[in-house]
Amino acid sequence: MNWPLFWALTLTFGFIVGNIMLVKHSAKQRMPSLKDHQQTADVGPQPSPTKLMAADTLNDKAKITPPRDQTPNTPE
Repeated sequence: MNWPLFWALTLTFGFIVGNIMLVKHSAKQRMPSLKDHQQTADVGPQPSPTKLMAADTLNDKAKITPPRDQTPNTPE
């Protein structure tokens, strides 16, 4: 028996069967309608003022110099 041909046919058959199974599985799933998508995009969550203030304080903390025990990486 020609073993390379056997393995090539086996892999091809497996690839085809796998794709058919994937298509059958994904055909059961439905995308949300465009109408529903537009409604959720218009009514999306708005950030609260406290979260905006917290983000500002995080930016201020990032500007502070690092502690003394952290040193830059310098080759010796």
